[in-house]
Amino acid sequence: MKKNKITVVGGAGHIGLPLSIVFANKGFEVSVLDKNTNAINAAKTGKMPFMEKDGDKNLKKALKNINFYTKPSSFISNSIIVITVGTPVDNFLNPDMSQIKDCIDSLIPYLKKGQLIILRSTVYPGTSEWLFKYLKKKKNCDIAFCHERVIQGFTFDEIEKLPQIIAASSNKAAKRATNIFKNISKKIVYCSLKEAEFSKLFSNAYRYSQFAISNEFYMLADKAGLDFNKIRKITKEGYPRAESMPSAGFAAGPCLLKDTMQLLSFSRNNFSLGNSSMLVNEGLVLYLVDKLESKYNLKSKNVGLLGMAFKAECDDTRSSLSYKMKKFLLPRVNKLFCTDPYVKTDKELSSLNQTIKESDILILCVPHKKYKKLNIKNKDFIDIWGYIKK
Repeated sequence: MKKNKITVVGGAGHIGLPLSIVFANKGFEVSVLDKNTNAINAAKTGKMPFMEKDGDKNLKKALKNINFYTKPSSFISNSIIVITVGTPVDNFLNPDMSQIKDCIDSLIPYLKKGQLIILRSTVYPGTSEWLFKYLKKKKNCDIAFCHERVIQGFTFDEIEKLPQIIAASSNKAAKRATNIFKNISKKIVYCSLKEAEFSKLFSNAYRYSQFAISNEFYMLADKAGLDFNKIRKITKEGYPRAESMPSAGFAAGPCLLKDTMQLLSFSRNNFSLGNSSMLVNEGLVLYLVDKLESKYNLKSKNVGLLGMAFKAECDDTRSSLSYKMKKFLLPRVNKLFCTDPYVKTDKELSSLNQTIKESDILILCVPHKKYKKLNIKNKDFIDIWGYIKK
């Protein structure tokens, strides 16, 4: 049986490209649509434009079933559309619907009546229903919200193991989405559009608040002159109800803060736990800067930041708190050195050797595996993660 054609909009991004590869390797004819020409050109050669475990191997295998485009045209007319553009937050931490509306408006001239459109990225509650109504008079499309659930960088390890949540504008739309995702997910979970939207937001806000409680515990212990990571180890050992307590550390990235703020906006600022989590996680940087200023004459010190990505074993710097740390330290120190073994987009980064050699104080911002056995003797070292034994 011939499989459907699929167009993945934003298909060269962190969500879209791995998904495109998975679909292509399941036999679908995939069109990748993305205005990022650098990412498109890299993908065409079989090179992932960002870190993804087994990415190059799977991409090279998939290329025979993938076509690449930078602008929409009639090629989308006979395919299922998967949109990986979400709703970010603006400078005031309110949802910004302009990106997804602009995306849809660019597709409308080439859509046919009754096409299936699947939203894949996190969206503000009500976005899926808005899209159905927006297109009803124009193209009367079927709408589904089938959000991604994998950890960034490990799509190929996780996507076929996790249940796929499917929500749709009708039973017919749900059945059409199921016919796609049953090829890559062993279990399908059904719910309403808004339930699915909240499920994704709740998942990320829950993780964000977990990190916040550990970060607040860290600051409480530190003010008491105690080692939070030692207390955490004592608490967790042999005690299953504390097993999920994460380490302290920078909680950032393109999803956790954004999605927590979407819920805060939806609640008209009555999501107090989410707001507090934001203040704690973002405030951890300021706490560390204040701690450094109280302990050192920073104007006479060189400081090195180890890790500039938003999480370990990753090259993505979006919303990384390392850059917030950099911003606050730059005017306060003699010299500031920043390094990361994976980040290639920041031309101001120094080498690891130079950063260690030139710095009086080192701060572990991201616990990359390559930092595990660093020689940091005779250096003042701040490791909120409890990752490195000096």
